[in-house]
Amino acid sequence: MVVMWLVSLVAVGIFALGLYINRIENVARNVSQHAYQGIAAMTNTQLTDDDKELTVRRAGIALFIGAWSIFWRFSLCFSMTYVPIFLADRLNIAKEQEILELMLRPSYIIIVSLALIAIVWLAGLQRRAAGRVDSAMSYSMGERIIHMIAFSSPMLQRFAARCDDAAFRLLHRNIEYSPPIFITSVARGGTTALLNAFSELPSIATHTYRDMPFITAPYLWRLLSAPFKRKVVRRERAHGDGLEIDLDSPEAFDEVYWKLYWPEKYDGHRIGIWQASDQQAEGILRLQTCFQKITHLQGRGATHYLSKNNANIARLGLIQLAFPGAQVIVPVRKPAPHAASLFRQHLNFLEQHSNDDFIRRYMRDIGHLEFGLLHTPIAFETFENITAYNPDSPDYWLAYWIAAFRDVLANIDSCYVVLQDDLRFSANSCMHHLLSKLNLYSGDLDFTHCFRREVDETDRTVFSPGLLTIADSLYAEISRKALQ
Repeated sequence: MVVMWLVSLVAVGIFALGLYINRIENVARNVSQHAYQGIAAMTNTQLTDDDKELTVRRAGIALFIGAWSIFWRFSLCFSMTYVPIFLADRLNIAKEQEILELMLRPSYIIIVSLALIAIVWLAGLQRRAAGRVDSAMSYSMGERIIHMIAFSSPMLQRFAARCDDAAFRLLHRNIEYSPPIFITSVARGGTTALLNAFSELPSIATHTYRDMPFITAPYLWRLLSAPFKRKVVRRERAHGDGLEIDLDSPEAFDEVYWKLYWPEKYDGHRIGIWQASDQQAEGILRLQTCFQKITHLQGRGATHYLSKNNANIARLGLIQLAFPGAQVIVPVRKPAPHAASLFRQHLNFLEQHSNDDFIRRYMRDIGHLEFGLLHTPIAFETFENITAYNPDSPDYWLAYWIAAFRDVLANIDSCYVVLQDDLRFSANSCMHHLLSKLNLYSGDLDFTHCFRREVDETDRTVFSPGLLTIADSLYAEISRKALQ
């Protein structure tokens, strides 16, 4: 019996070694990549029908070749597996039929399979320890395909929203409306730091990265995905700014709804400003219900949904009408370092979007259109002044800052404006004062770890002196009206 086990294990080992030598993992990865390209083409609304047909045809041919490549490699490995069994029988060490019967027993298959899984898992741990494994937050090929399916059609997203709302209302009829809280500013203005600080409060509810990719169906998606909940290692986000995230990190994905129900605002060149007349029943209802669902799912006594969405700076004139009792917080950063940070991130995402089509698609799907190849500026009232500059120059981003915060100044009476410098150097007093204005209990929470402490400075010589003068004057005027 021992001899039969040894011979069978040698056969299994030869099979595994054969797969390794034949690079079956790389072949399978290439096959899945071709499948991904075909699905990506079919769900890409920016491609013409002819381009889709050509890409899908090429992917189909590549899949056929890949399937044949996998087939002959497996056939060769199975043939190699028989060699030690044949030799053992011919040398009278063990009988061929008895070895095969052993290897076909369910208990044998289970034990050997578990052992192989454990070996592969341990090998993976060693590779991770050596730093040779990609970030655990990276999408696998299967996850990329699921993402593309989830965002393949506005009709599918709307249908998912209606089904999710119906399921939620069926089981939770008596949940009352609770005013949401909105954090918004120009990107790189400190909204994420504020989001993390607010998330310390048990009364605050937000989306998390686990809600991807079925953003319009968070209730059903969390129920369905709960059994497969996975842990991931925290990693630095794509901005390269030192902020680390994992699947449980707070984030706001409600821009998906704004894109879905107000598509006319996104013309590919600019994002329009929402006016009071842009209030439409279905979109507002879906957003309100989404906020209620996330608040319910958060548990722990959460009462307010928190939206951290930079694009909401284009909706300051609508938010109070659409969401009665809502509170809007606008962090404001000094113009020169803010514009310099915008410029750096634009260059960063230009490179990322050029190197990885999926990163570009992911950002487009969730409405992160601030930077890179996707950069779509918001058409503020003085937007035409921005077009005199190129996004690849620092002056463009300073002009954009001026246009944005002129609009903020025009709506400042409906917002709580907080200066990023106050959050940097007086985090606790600033946060507790802000939370008291919002009637949120903060107890003795310490918020200093949520904000940077260094002085926010940059090289001002890269900007035109005239633009700097305008920006500094605007910042001084806003500062006088900021929360003290």
